[in-house]
This record gives sequence, structure tokens and C-alpha cells, in this order.
Amino acid sequence: MKKHYAVWLMASGLWSVGSAPATTPPLDLVAALEATSPNPSLGDQAQVPGRLVGTWDVEYTDFAKDGKAIHRTGEFIVGWVMDGRAIQDVWIVNPSGKRSEREVYTTLHYFDPKSRTWHATFVDPEHSSIARFTGGPQGNDRFVLETPDLGSETHRWSFNDIRSDSFVYRDESTSDGGKTWKLHSEYQMKRRGAAPAAP
Repeated sequence: MKKHYAVWLMASGLWSVGSAPATTPPLDLVAALEATSPNPSLGDQAQVPGRLVGTWDVEYTDFAKDGKAIHRTGEFIVGWVMDGRAIQDVWIVNPSGKRSEREVYTTLHYFDPKSRTWHATFVDPEHSSIARFTGGPQGNDRFVLETPDLGSETHRWSFNDIRSDSFVYRDESTSDGGKTWKLHSEYQMKRRGAAPAAP
């Protein structure tokens, strides 16, 4: 699990490879963030997002305005943090085409017991962009978040058909209050290694 948070620290610029001996504050931060299971206070709310915990190989498909499909590869890394009261993910897109550097993004998810909803904050440091989402589980195999922060339309990010070794992520938007949705991205996720044991 520490490997996952080391990735997050490198993505956020808090830790650079080869520059941190084992006793430096960044590694203390890794240890402080790490949680091996959800906090008991989450109850059943931990079940659906908790199934995403682990490392996934990603086949990214994004659709341009003209409908052309753009295919890339990468990783999606998910783990419990902050005493198990939150989940953090890291999106990594491998270099492709004319781009020589990878893309790295992160999202922090936490449950609000008052509204009975999950909140998430997505951060794109490269483009100084941030988006705030709300949502939650829909059934036993789907987790859905929505935001108005990505333009004039409402965006829906959904994790669908969640299985122990696979799921499908979709980015969609609506301009008519949810009557119709336009698909912008669809990502095929395959788990790397075995699924973690249930807490």
C-alpha cells in the first residue's frame, strides 16, 4: 500500500525519486496517510467504493468533438487514507503521440453522514484545474458522481459493472437536466494482481 502513496507524493511534487532518505518527512506523510481498511463509521457506505481499492491497468478511450476515438494506456491506483475515512485515487496516463511526459491526476473521496452522500475533489495540477463532485453508490456494482464544475454542462463520472477484476469508467455530460447524456470517455479497467481481502 505504501507504494501507492509514494506514487501520489511524486505526482503532487512532494517527493522526488532518489532524493528522500528513509527518515525524511515525506515518508512520514506516506505512513500517516495510509489506512489498511475503511473506518467502521462508514458502515455499508464503504462497500461499493471500497471495491475499487487496488491497482488497475487502464485502456483509455476519449472521444474528440468530431467523434474520433483517442486510445491511450495507463494506471488507476486507489487506496484508503486518513484513518480509513476517505479514499484517494491517482490517475496516470502514459506518454503517447507528441507528448513525452505522463499525465497525473488525483481525487479524494469522503462520505458526509449528514447528507448521506459521497463528496469528491478532483485535482489536475498540470492545468491548475479542480472539480468538486457529489454522489454515491447505485446498486451493488455502480458508483456515480456529478459536478457542475467542468463547464456549462453537468458532468457525470461513473464506475460501472464493478467486479473483483474489472470495471468500466465513463465520463458523460448533459445539457438538458439529465434527459440525455453525451459520452466523452470510456475506460476499461483490469485489476493488476489479486483483489484485497474484505475487511
